[in-house]
This record gives sequence, structure tokens and C-alpha cells, in this order.
Amino acid sequence: MSFVGGGMVGGVGVGSGNDVHKFVEALQADFKTLSLETKKKYPQIKEACEEAISKLCTAGSSQQNSVYYTVNQILYPLVQGCETKDLKIIKFCLGMMQRLITQQVVDQKGALYITNALWTLMEHNIEEVKVLQTVTLLLTTNLVVHGDTLAKALVLCFRLHYTKNPTIVNTAGATIRQLVSLVFERVYLEKDSMGMLQATQQPQQQQQSVTNAVEEVQESQTFAMDAFHLFQDLVQLVNAEQPFWLVGMTEMTRTFGLELLEAVLSNFSAVFHENQEFRLLLKERVCALVIKLFSPNVKHRQLPAPSNGTAAAPADKPHFPISMRLLRLVAILIQKYHTILVTECEIFLSLIIKFLDPDKPHWQRALALEVIHKLVTRSSLIAFFCKSYDLKHHATHIVHDMIAAMGSYVRYALINASAMLSNGGQQLVGAPTQQPSSLNALGNNQCGFMFRGAYLPLVASFAPGVSKAVYLEMLDKLDAPMIPDSYGISLAYAILLDMTRSIGGVIQRTPELHPMPNTAYISEEEHKPLCLQLINSSWSGLLSAFIPLVETSIDEGTTEHILKAMQNYAALCGMLEQLQPRDAFIMALCRASFPPHYAMSIFTNNQQEAHQRSSSQDLSNQFINSCNADGGDFRPQIVAVGTPLPSASLPHSVMQAPVMLTNKNLQCMRAILLLAHHNGSILGTAWHMVLQTLQHLVWILGLKPATGGSLQAAPKPAVEANVGIQTAVMADLPVLSQMIGQLFESSQYLDDVALHHLIDALCKLSHEAMELAYANREPSLFAVAKLMETGLVNMPRIEVLWRPLTNHLLEVCQHRHIRMREWGVEAITYLVKSALQFKHKQPLKENLELQTMLLTPLSELSTVMHADVRQRQLDCVLQILNTAGEILSFGWPAIIEIIGAVNEHHGEPLIRTAFQCLQLVITDFLTVMPWRCLPLCISTAAKFGSQTQELNISLTAIGLMWNISDFFNQNQDKLMTTQLEDIAILPDFPGTVKLPQFDKLWMCLYAKLGELCVDLRPAVRKSAGQTLFSTIAAHGSLLNPPTWQALVWQVLFPLLDNVRALSSSASNEKVDASGNILIHHSRNTAQKQWAETQVLTLSGVCRVFNTKRELLQLLGDFERAWSLILEFIQNAALSKNGEVSLAALKSLQEIMYHNSTERKDAQQQDDEIWNIAWNIWLSIGMESTRMSMSTRQLPGGQANANDNQEDFYIPSQAFLTALIQIFPAIFQHIQVRFSSADFDKFCTVLTNAVCIPVQTDAMPYIMSTVSETQLTPLHDGILECMELIQKEAIKPEADASIRQLIPAIFRQLLIFSKFACAPPTFQQSVEHHKYGKASGHYANNASVEVVSMNYIPFGEKSISICVKLYQSTATEEAVVQEQILHDIVKALRTPLAMKYKCLSSSTWKLAISSLISVLHTGLKVARAKPQHFASLWDDLADTLDKFLFPLSVCTIEDRGLEEIVLDETIDCQVIELLRDEVLPHAHELPHQFIMQIVVLLNKGSIHSASDSNICYESDWKLREIFAKTCFETLLQFSLLEDQAVCNNNRLNANVMPAGAAGAVGKDFAGRLAVTALLHRFQEVLKRFNDDERQSGKCPLPRFRLSEISFVLKAIATLVVSMKKAPAAKVNKPAWDLLIGLYPYLVDCTTTTSPEVSRSLREALLQYTDLLQAPRLATDNAIQSNGQQQQ
Repeated sequence: MSFVGGGMVGGVGVGSGNDVHKFVEALQADFKTLSLETKKKYPQIKEACEEAISKLCTAGSSQQNSVYYTVNQILYPLVQGCETKDLKIIKFCLGMMQRLITQQVVDQKGALYITNALWTLMEHNIEEVKVLQTVTLLLTTNLVVHGDTLAKALVLCFRLHYTKNPTIVNTAGATIRQLVSLVFERVYLEKDSMGMLQATQQPQQQQQSVTNAVEEVQESQTFAMDAFHLFQDLVQLVNAEQPFWLVGMTEMTRTFGLELLEAVLSNFSAVFHENQEFRLLLKERVCALVIKLFSPNVKHRQLPAPSNGTAAAPADKPHFPISMRLLRLVAILIQKYHTILVTECEIFLSLIIKFLDPDKPHWQRALALEVIHKLVTRSSLIAFFCKSYDLKHHATHIVHDMIAAMGSYVRYALINASAMLSNGGQQLVGAPTQQPSSLNALGNNQCGFMFRGAYLPLVASFAPGVSKAVYLEMLDKLDAPMIPDSYGISLAYAILLDMTRSIGGVIQRTPELHPMPNTAYISEEEHKPLCLQLINSSWSGLLSAFIPLVETSIDEGTTEHILKAMQNYAALCGMLEQLQPRDAFIMALCRASFPPHYAMSIFTNNQQEAHQRSSSQDLSNQFINSCNADGGDFRPQIVAVGTPLPSASLPHSVMQAPVMLTNKNLQCMRAILLLAHHNGSILGTAWHMVLQTLQHLVWILGLKPATGGSLQAAPKPAVEANVGIQTAVMADLPVLSQMIGQLFESSQYLDDVALHHLIDALCKLSHEAMELAYANREPSLFAVAKLMETGLVNMPRIEVLWRPLTNHLLEVCQHRHIRMREWGVEAITYLVKSALQFKHKQPLKENLELQTMLLTPLSELSTVMHADVRQRQLDCVLQILNTAGEILSFGWPAIIEIIGAVNEHHGEPLIRTAFQCLQLVITDFLTVMPWRCLPLCISTAAKFGSQTQELNISLTAIGLMWNISDFFNQNQDKLMTTQLEDIAILPDFPGTVKLPQFDKLWMCLYAKLGELCVDLRPAVRKSAGQTLFSTIAAHGSLLNPPTWQALVWQVLFPLLDNVRALSSSASNEKVDASGNILIHHSRNTAQKQWAETQVLTLSGVCRVFNTKRELLQLLGDFERAWSLILEFIQNAALSKNGEVSLAALKSLQEIMYHNSTERKDAQQQDDEIWNIAWNIWLSIGMESTRMSMSTRQLPGGQANANDNQEDFYIPSQAFLTALIQIFPAIFQHIQVRFSSADFDKFCTVLTNAVCIPVQTDAMPYIMSTVSETQLTPLHDGILECMELIQKEAIKPEADASIRQLIPAIFRQLLIFSKFACAPPTFQQSVEHHKYGKASGHYANNASVEVVSMNYIPFGEKSISICVKLYQSTATEEAVVQEQILHDIVKALRTPLAMKYKCLSSSTWKLAISSLISVLHTGLKVARAKPQHFASLWDDLADTLDKFLFPLSVCTIEDRGLEEIVLDETIDCQVIELLRDEVLPHAHELPHQFIMQIVVLLNKGSIHSASDSNICYESDWKLREIFAKTCFETLLQFSLLEDQAVCNNNRLNANVMPAGAAGAVGKDFAGRLAVTALLHRFQEVLKRFNDDERQSGKCPLPRFRLSEISFVLKAIATLVVSMKKAPAAKVNKPAWDLLIGLYPYLVDCTTTTSPEVSRSLREALLQYTDLLQAPRLATDNAIQSNGQQQQ
């Protein structure tokens, strides 16, 4: 004390001398007052006072003797005063003591005096409050009191604390608390002043007894020793044992002792941490004490009262004040001393956890909860517990047990509340006495939990991380308070939230807001295992508590907090890769999003698949199942009703019922969304659960995927069955949809692994949907839509997810459910389009790998058989081409293959779309396409050409091939220079020399077009053929010469061959015109349609052959090619189809007329070539014109009835014309070698051709183009050919072989000439066929009806040619020898004989003029070479006779007067010919012939009246001139001329008239002629006279009058002639006959006709000379003339 006191004296003395002086004076004054008070009663006090005054005076006067040194003497009177029982004096003394203490003049000894005095007062219960004040002053003013004095002072206070006066008790209590704190505060002061000493201390042994510790403290630290003794004694007292230091204690309550211990431990933890002795005390005494005192709490079980009414022993019952204080103490021990009391804390924590058991009193459990709450708010404590206990093998798993106990507590609280409600207040063990609220108590906006109708409101609310005890603070309560039933669950709810928060703090190393000292540090190495253990210890317990809380919470706020905690915890598990807890928590959230029965059904499978659950979790599941078994009266508000999503695990009953969602379900859904949104990277395999839940909710709420994969509320009518959504939720749907959208948008921030987890989960979900869709249930498209959305937001790293994503979508596309497919293909196509348009880091145009990857799924869609998928695929290709075509550098093969992958069975719309794509490619992108794609383009275009679904597409495709050829042409330089390494892309053309690649490209095109030329559809064939030949014509020059050989032999000839084969096998049944399309009759069978193709291909090939003939001739093989093409032409020409055959001939014509310039060096080859051509021509001519042969080629000559039409094929006029017109071209090349055999064959063809009848349908053509007088083209052609040959034959330089043909030419022309009168008939040409009913057959078949043709011009022209030819060749040896003149006469006899019966009058007129011309020429030759003409004369005479006296009738009405006059003139010309050319040379001609001529003239000179042919008088008149001419000629020949006959030919009497039958002799012919005339005259006159007499007054017909008139004139003439004739020429019978006519003449005089009268007059006048006897010659003289006169 001297140290402290000295310091103070020095301080006061130096600093304030005046104060000291005043203080001394005041003391003196006080002592004086006291001495006055005690003067009477207490003289000894008075004396002592006076002594004190004198000492003070001394002290005040002397600086050396300070008042401080006299204080102990001064105190004496004050102590004595306190011993008196006079209150006034005591008060005054205590006041003075306090002043002395305040002035700090009391030393250690004085303090003891004061303490003793105070002790006395305490014992006498005098001025207790003043005493306490004084003690407080004494101890707090300075540090002089310590050791035993301190102990005595403290005991004094304790004694006062246990008095009866409550004021004193309270004051004493406060004083004790203050002084106890003071004692421990001094330890800190001492520590500061004795730091050096502390540092030099030797380390203490661990196992040190308390005694040793005390000694140690005594040696080193005074104040620490006081604190140590005090604390030790407090423990002793609480433990109901005697104190060691606080001597004199009479009474001590445990509650107060515990409070003091708590205060010390709470406020002075540093003392314990820094002093080994205190630590030992704490470990060995305090903890033992606590454990001991806890004994009743641990052992006690609250049971229902026994029936006998006896209560349990009170000793064992826990006491609320003590339990509460013990728990407060334990809380402090754990919070502040856990590092030094590791084992003890374990015990304490275990005890606290035990306090939560249901059999403990309700208040005890509430207190334990409050303690736990204090602990769990500190993350450092949780970390320490886990590290110290859970991580140790043999320690209690405190964290685990604590959290598990919380879970049990929560479940029990809920079950207990509902049980009480249902039992009508019969409480369970440990339950509070009041009854829980029922549903009726539930007001609006209540927070809390509802379970089976029992409502547990949230009665306490806590800020996060802050514990706020209620019942631990009830230090004044002696009995357990009434604790609301729901307080426990409210607190448990807060604890669980804080526990989760603290665990998060540990794992994330979040610093605490108010960190405590002495916190254990966790190193980095320890952190990871600690975190894992923490999760392991906590997850099942937390889950088992959270699940019931979520299920039973009734307000959004509470639910929100729980869900938030669960989200955070799941995220922590995910961060630490603790999959089982993570999945369990996510599963719990997912299950909470649905009604329980639905959730159970959905997640049954998941639970089986997932990891094994802990028992606590199973308990919680059972709990929930039991919860919902009987929901009580409470029904949460249903906000949405929807149909369940079909799933494999849903039982039928669940499927049938609608799903009702509460607000909480939607809240849980939002929680899941937030969890996935913020912590997607840690979800891993749990994505599947999350997405499955979202899928179900989306389905129930009726959200449907829209473009791009986002979800939208489908507009549903409110009345739709089982679907109802409240208006409030309807407003939330877009928000939910947006949240789901954002969730997938945030996938762009996931790392690659997490992204793959997400995609795997979506794929798995989609697989499940696909499985269900196979059962024809409406599938959920959620997964597919979200796969697409995920792909879209992750475009920058598309290569990471493309393959798994698209592989799955491709599977979806193959699904048989149309909605699945639709979305699968929507997703793929949308992704591909987006990916192609996305701006990638490396531009897509240069990135081969990426382009290929992106287009691969689109290509693979081609393997899907469903048309709808293919349609979308092609729509996508179309869009790609329109939007991104220019960047598809490497993707063209894929695009073209997709387009070309369309098949026939895909249907028209699909093919149409694919074709649009192809059109776009070919029109816009050929230039940017790599070389190797060009063959692909060609084959694809060809594929579209050959498809049969849509004709227009085929035709347009062929047009595209033309475009391609144009492209090749325009880019030839570029294409020729580009060489392709991969030659395999081009087809091989076998048998060709190495073709350049550019030529191969052309060959690809030509080959494909060639294939299309034999398509089944006529229009396609036509278009392909035109394109092929146009292309060859336009661009063929680009090919190398050797390539032409390949083109001809590998494209063109095979094409012809195929067309020929297909044509021959084509059906000739009528094509069904399918109603509205009119098909022309020329195309109404397949055969006719093939005919058009044949025409096109053949003419095309021939055109190519012609234009490139020089080139082909250089290549070799030309002769073979020539033979082959001619063979094809021949085959076509002999086709039964007129169109084909005609076209073949046109082609032949082109070939034959081509290239007239001949090369000298190839003469031999040319000869061979033209020989082939001639043979082919001949073959065509023979076969086509041989009408009857086809049936004979059948075995046995039997004709199949079905072939009738074919066999009776009639070549058309155009065909025959063309055939004939080709001949001149061939002839000019073969004329040198043209033999008579060739000519015979040629003539056969001509004759047959002429005989071919014209079909009815061809008639209008012929009639319209050919007038009656003109030749048909065929006839013209035939005659031209004949003229051509004849010109060659009559050329002077022509060699003998061809001149030999002249007779044959004549004969052929004469054959033709006969057709003028006798046209060939069809029946004639078929009458010898095996068909018996040819005409009948054709009568029934209109298609082959034939009409007669006008052969007259042809025959006439033939006659003309023949005449001309004869005129020029009459003297030719061959002509003479072959008796051509005779043949001509015979040929002309027919028309001449027919005369008016001829079809045309021109015919006989031409014939007679021709005959006259020929005879003019020929008779001279005949006279010169009579031996070659012997057979001619009879026929000639006969011919003239038949002409001049025809059997046919001619009338004026028929022909008109002028015509008849002209005809008579012609007849006269014939007579003149005889007169000029025959009769003068009678002696050179056969006698028989001359006689025949005379008879002819005789016959013509007059027509007998009995001639039946003369019906009208005019006829006679019209023949008058002719008769006259004949008569004159006859007379001239018979009577006037007398020429010697040189030659007397053989006589042929068979043709003589009957009247001249026996007459023979030279002059007989002349005489016979006169006699015959006279007989005729007589007959006519007689008939006239008879008729006139009979007619009476009626005149005879005019022609009879003309006839008689002519006879009379003839008689006159005859008379004149006979008179003039030499006597030898006229014999007597003639004169007799003449005279004999006279009577008849006389009879005629009665006629009334002036004309007859005139003629009669002339005749009678001639008789004048006969009236006198003429000079008669002897009969012998007349008869001596044996020759007929010429």
C-alpha cells in the first residue's frame, strides 16, 4: 500500500498545497463536531477526537509529517464511533470515513480498520446501505484493499445480500457484482504493470493442482491471487461447499452464485485464457460444477401424472432459475472458452442437445433452443465444433447431432400441435399447457405454420444472424414461465436459417460482423476437409427440418426464407461437389413445387436412382406423407389447376385428376429457378431434377414453347376442362416464363462442363418425353425447346455443345409423334440458321471444320423418313441459301446432297421445296461453288428431272441443266485451269482415252440428259432431248475431238438404243386423260408418246452427226458409226408410227444431202459408206411399201388378232415422199455402180409406194395442197427420180451398163401411166393376204380407212415423160429390140379404149396426142426395122378402133357442144395420121394391118341408123366432120390412089368385119370399102323413108334428119368419086348397088325438111351422068386387080 499511497501523497502535495490545507481544516472541523456530539455519552470518543485534531494540527503545520502518515491515528475515533449504536454518530463517522477514502489517504492498515468497523455495523444490521457505500468506495477508490481485507469486505457484502430488507438485498447484490468485477479488473491492471515479470515466468506443467496454482499466484500476482481466490470460493459456494478465502460466509444462493460466475466468465475471459491457474480452475472446478448441477435436468423426464396422485421427488426435478442460469453459463463457456474447454464443451453441447428431447419440460427445451441459437449465429463456433468433434473419429458429432435434433424438434412440434388439437387439449409429454390455435384463430396476414389444422404462429422474429433470448433473460422468475406452444418452432425456424447462414460463412470464409477473441483459426489445409465434414454432418438434419417447415409454412415470407436457405445450402453442396446432399435439397425443392401425391409419383423413379438417403431424410419424407394423409380443415389457396404431364411413373389415378397448384408451389418453382439461375454451374447431374420440375410446372400452367424456345402462356378458354388459372397467376405467367428464359440465357456464363451437364439433363428429359410420346400421349416439348434456347445463347462456343445437342435433336426428329418431330426439326433448323448467321471469332467462311460441323445435323435429317421433317429441313436450306448462301464455301456439298436426298415417296410439296432450293443454288451460287460440287449439281438436277411427282419440276430441272451448261461455257477458262485432285468425284467413262476434266464435266451433263431422254413421261423426254441436242449444238465445240467419240458412243448411241427398246415395248392402250386434260389423238397411247421421243432423239443425233461429220470422220470408227446410225434410222423408218418413220426419213434426208463436197483421199471409204446408205434406203423402201408381208413372218402365217392394226400399217404419203426424195442424194453417189438389178429393186419400191393408199386422216392435207391437175409430192418425187435416172441413161457419155436401163425405165413409166385410168386399189394389194376379211376388218376400224387418190396427173405425167423419152431414144438398139413402141401402144390402149369413161378427159386426150407423137416417131423406125415390130400392128389397129369407136357415151349435156367439137377434131387428127403416115406406106406395112385400117375408116365414114349408141340427133351431127374425113380418106385410099404394095404381110382375117369375110385379093379392100358404103347408104335411106311415113305429120328428130342429110351428101360424094376413079378400081356390083339406091332417093323427096331436100337435090343431081349408059369395063378387068388399093 505504501507504494500506492506514497505516489498519491507526492501527487497531491506537490500539485495543490492549498487543497491539503483546506482538507486538514475540514477534518479538524469534523472532529470537533464529533467531539461535541460524543462529549456527554462517549467521552472516550471525544478524547480520541481531540487527539486526532491535535495530530492534524501537527500534520498541517509540518510539511514532513503529512496527514497521510497520521491517518491511522485519525481513524481511531471514527472506528469507535461506529461501535456505538448511536445512529447519528455512526452516520457521521461513516461520512468522515468516506471522505478520507475519497481523498485517498487511507492506507492498507486504515482500510483494515474501516473494514472491521463496517463488519461490526453489518453484524448489528446498522446503516447497511451506508456500509455498502463505504465498502464500495473503499475498494473502488484505490487498490489498497487486497487479500484478506478484500475477502472480509466481500463477505460483508454477501452477508448483507442475505438480509431481510429487499432494498439492502438489492443494493448488496449490486455491490457484490460491482466488487467482483473490480477484483477481476485489477488483474488487468496488474498484468500491465508486471508484464516483465509475467514474461520471465517459466512455463507451467499441464497437470498442476489448484494448490500449486495458489502458491504460484501468491508469489507473483497479488490481485490475480485475490481474483483466483474469489472465483474459487464462488465455485465452492455454488457447489454448496465451504469457501477457502471468503471466511465468514453464512449463506449463499446458487442462483446468485451462478450469476456471479457468469458475469466473471462473460466479462473477463482474457484472465482465464492468459493464466494457466485460472484455466485449470475453470476446467476442474467450474465444468465439474456445471455438469453436476445439470444432473436433475438430464435425468428428469416429464411424464404424465401417475394415477395414485403421488408426485415425483422434488430433489430430482429441475429448477427453472438454476437451469436457466446454468444454461446461460454454459452458453458463455462455449462461446468464450471453447478453445480451452474442448472436451467440456462437447459434454455441454451434448447435454443441450439432450434438452431438446420431447420428454424434457417445455421450458427447458425452449431454453436449450435459445442457447443453440446463440451458438449457431457464430460461424466460427460452428467451424470449431465441426473441426473439434465431427472431424474427430471418437468424438461426438456435435454439429450433426445438433442439426438432427433440430429436425426432430421441428417435426415433433408440428405433430404434437396437431395431436393436441385433435385430442381436445390432452397434451403430450413436455407439451405446454395452453391449447394451440385452430384454423378459426387464423387471421389475415398471419405468419407461421399450419399442420393438420393446428396453427403455430411465428411468435418471435429475429434479424438474420442475431440471437435474441427471451427466457434466458428471465433472471427474476422463480418458476418456469408459460411458453407459447409456437415459440419453440419459431425459434427452431430461426436457428435453422442461421445455422445454414453460418455454414455458408464457414465454407465461403465470410468474416463475422463482431468477431470474438480467442477464436480458433482454420488454416487453408484444414478448410476443405472441414467444409466437407460440415456438409456431411448437417445436410440430412437440415433437410429433415426444412421439408416439414416448407410444407407447413403458410405465408410467403416464411416460405421465402426457408427456400432461400435451401437454395443457398444446395449451392454450397454443389460448390463442394457434394452431390448427394445437393441433389437431396434440390429434390426437396422440386417436390415442394407440386401437390404431394403428384410429387411422389413424379419423383419415385428419381429417388430410386438417386443416392441412398439418410434415415432423417426418410423420416422427413414419411412425415410429409403422413402430413398430407389428413390435411385437416385447412386448404391452402389453389391458384392454378392444370392437367398432369403424362409420365411413366404417374399412376392412372393421378393422371385422371387435375393438378392443383398453390401459391407456395409456384414460390418453390421460383426458388428452383433462382437456384438454377445463380448456381447453374454447380448443379451438375441435378439439372435433370430441376428441369423435370420446370417441365411439369410449365405443362400444368399451360406454357407452350414459342419460336426460339421461349415459353408463352397459351391462350386457353376459361371453361376448358381441368384447367383454371387465377387472374393473379395469369399476370405472373409471363414473369415465370421470363425467369425460365433467363435461366437458360444464363447458361452462357456456365463453364463447359456445367453446360454439358445442362444439355445432358435436357436430353435425358427429352428422352423421357419421347418414350411417353411413343404411347401416343401428348408429349412435353419443354426439353426440346430449351435445348434449342441453350444452343442459341451459347453460339460463341457452339462447337462445345453442338454435337451432343444436335445428336439428340436428330433422334427427336425421327420420333413418330408429329409434335415431337415438329419441335425437333424446328430446333435443329433454327439452330443451324442462327449458327450460320452468327459472327464467329474466326469467320465462318474460312472455317471448314465449323461449317461442316454446323451443316452435319441438317444433312443427317435426310435419313429421317418423315415428310414433315424433310419439309422443314428443306425450308431451312432455302432460308440458308437466301440469307447465308455467300458464306457457304465448304458447305456446298452438304447443301446439294440435302437437296438431292429427296425421294419419289416424299410427295409433291417436299419435292417442290427442294427444287426451289436447287433453283436458287444453280441460278445464284454456281460461281461461288467449288469445282467438285459441279458434278453433284448436275446429278441433283437430273434427279429432279427424273422425279415423277410433279411434271413441271422435272421440266424446269432440265432447264436448270441448260443453265449449268451455260455456266460451263461462260466460265470455261476458269474451269479448264482448275484441276481437281479428287478425281473420284467425276464419273468414269470406260473405253475412252484420258479425258480432260473439263470434258468429263460436260460428259456428266450429257450423260444425265441422256438418261432423262428415256424418262417415262413424254414431256420430260421431249424437254431433255431438246436440251441435250441444243446443248451439244451450242457448246459442243468446247469438247476435245476425242471426247466426241465418247459422246457419240457412250451417250448418243446408247440413247438411241434405249429409246428404240422402250418404244417397242410401250403399250398401245389409250392413256387415261384423267378427266380434264384433253390429249390429242396423236398422243393418246404410250406408244404414240414414245414415238415423239424417238423422233426427237433420232433427229437430234442425226443433226449432231451431220454437223460434226468431218470431225467424226477424222476419228476413225466412222464407218461403224455411219452403219449404226443408218441402222437406227432404218429401224425407225420401218416403225408402225407414221410420225417416227417420217422423222427417220427426214433425218436420213439430212444425212444424205449433207456434205456434198467429197474428199478425194477418202473415195474408197465414201463408196462403202454410200453402198451402205443405198442398201439401207432400199431396205426401208422394200419393207415399208411391202404392205402384205408382216403377217407372213408369223409362224404358219397365223396372225394374232391383236396385231391386226399393226400389221395393216399404211405408210403416209409424206413418208413415201420423203423416202423417194432421198433417192437422188444417194443416186448421185452410186450412179456409177447402179445396176439393172438395183433398178429393178428401185422400181419395186416405186411401184409399191405409188400403190400405197392414202389414209382418211391424211386426205385433207393432200387435198388442200394438191389441186386436181397437180401431182402429189410423192408422185412428183417418183417421176423426178425416174427423170434423174433417165437423164443419166441418155447422156451421150453414159456407159453401157446404165444405158441398158432405158427399156426398164420405159416399162416403169408405162406401169405408172396405167394408173391414170386404173388407180391401184388397197383391196388389190391385200387380196392375196392370209387375211380373209381384210376389208371387213378395216370397215370396223376407222383409223385405217383409205381413200382413192387422184392418180391422173401422175399417170399423165408418166405418159408425157415416156413420150419424150421415146422421142429421144426411139432408134436406140435396146428400145427397138425390147419393142418399147409396142409396150407404149399397149399402155395407151387402156385410156384410149375407155375414152369418155376415163376419170379425166385429159387422160385420153393426152393418150391420143402421145400416141400420135409416138407413132410419128415410131412408125418410121418400124418401117425401117420391120422384124422388131411384127407384134405391134394388131394391137395398134385395135387401139385405134377402140378409141375412135368407144363404148363410152358422150352427150352435149355432159360435155357441152364445144368440147364435143374439139373431141371430133382429135378423132380427125387420128384419121389424118393414118392418112399421112400409114396409108401412103401401105406397101411397107403388113397387109392385115392395112385391111384393119380400111375397115376402121369404113366404120367411121358413116354411122348406121341402127347404131344403138346414137341416141340423139345431135350426136350424128357432131360426128359429121369425122365421118366425112373417114369417108374421104377411105375414098382416097380405095378409089383414087394406085400405089404398088411392096410388102404383102401375113393376113389376119379374124378381125375382118362379117361383110368382108371371105374377100381376099389386092383390090378387094378398096372394092369392099365401096360396096360396104353403098349397103350402108341403102339401109339408112330405107329406114328414113319408113320412119317418115309412119310419123305422119310429126317431124322426125333432128338427129335423124342430120343423118339422112349426111347420107345423101355422102352418096353425092361417092358418085362423084366413083365417076373419077379408074375403071379398074370400081367393079360392076358397086355400080349396080349405086344405081339401086335411086328409088330410095326418090322416096325421100316427100320429106318436109329443107335440109334433107337440099342434100337430096345434090345427090340426085349426081345421078345425072348415070342416066346415060356409061362406058362399062369388063368384069375381068376389075377382078384382075388382086391387091387392095392403098
